[in-house]
Amino acid sequence: MNLKRIAFGGVMALGLMTSGAYAATSVGFVSPPNGSTYAVGTAVTVTGQAGASGGSGTGLDLALVLDGSGSMGGARLAAQAAAAKALVDALPTVGVSVSVVSFDGSTPSDLRIPLTSTSSATNVTAIKAAIDAVPASGGTDIQNGITRAAGELTGANHIAGRVQQMVVISDGGQSSSPIYAASNAAVAAGVDAIHSVGIPGHTPSTMQAVVAGMNQTYEGTVNVSAGGDDYGVYTNASDLNALINLFNGTAGNLVGLDFINLTLPDGTVINNYATDGLGNFSVNWNIQAGANTFTVFAQGTDGTTATASWTLFGGTGPAQVPVPAPLALMGLAMLAMRRLRKSA
Repeated sequence: MNLKRIAFGGVMALGLMTSGAYAATSVGFVSPPNGSTYAVGTAVTVTGQAGASGGSGTGLDLALVLDGSGSMGGARLAAQAAAAKALVDALPTVGVSVSVVSFDGSTPSDLRIPLTSTSSATNVTAIKAAIDAVPASGGTDIQNGITRAAGELTGANHIAGRVQQMVVISDGGQSSSPIYAASNAAVAAGVDAIHSVGIPGHTPSTMQAVVAGMNQTYEGTVNVSAGGDDYGVYTNASDLNALINLFNGTAGNLVGLDFINLTLPDGTVINNYATDGLGNFSVNWNIQAGANTFTVFAQGTDGTTATASWTLFGGTGPAQVPVPAPLALMGLAMLAMRRLRKSA
């Protein structure tokens, strides 16, 4: 289970707290393991995650929740598929698994593919095939899609320590009340963040309800100290042609991230460093002798900020020592509290 939102009502429980930090903007490194030692000159790829919701952990389990209702026929369905596949192509190949769920008016919604690692070309092809298999028929039942995706994200295929996020895409045209209940239950069950994207022609209040939080009001922030309790970010995709760029990170992102600045071990600062649509980033580096420390600064669109550092060793330095689980959990909880105090 991941460090959960310090939230409201029944969701607020110490037992739900692990690596997802809900004090607005968060950032962290994912791989290789912090403290690892390499021979000098070894080429490594350092990866990380940033966003204004969803926190950061040891990787990402992602559910794409896609609209398969009749009103999605034609250009809408094609644009949804192209955007979802663009996101899959942009995701890291280390520490990421993707599931595809489609919904229409039927119960339960269709699990097109369970959580599947992006580590091989074969798997990525299978994920894309699942996206392409989403039809366009029947009614719109978004809450069933959320419920089915939550079951997959919190079920046997979830890898402990990873952040669990879902992205819900729809031209939604249904009442919003049941959606609140489905999203609340998903977060209570262990999902870290829920993001929504409204296809042109959608009702904004419906897609905002997907992420609005326990108070059923979309504030545009998960920052509790600022009065927000959203489960993620709502995006109004007013132009189908811009969907692909939104999902691959070349024209904004889905997680409320403004920018990140990356400092390399030699002191070089790279401002506005590139991320994908979910705030993932990576950098290639040749290991130097001694400590190689990477630092990242992230700012969300709500103005909140976060920083993180990661050190790899060249030739000398401590070998990686596994941290006992209780101590690791305690450290993560302390980190979350520090972030909360920063945002207050």
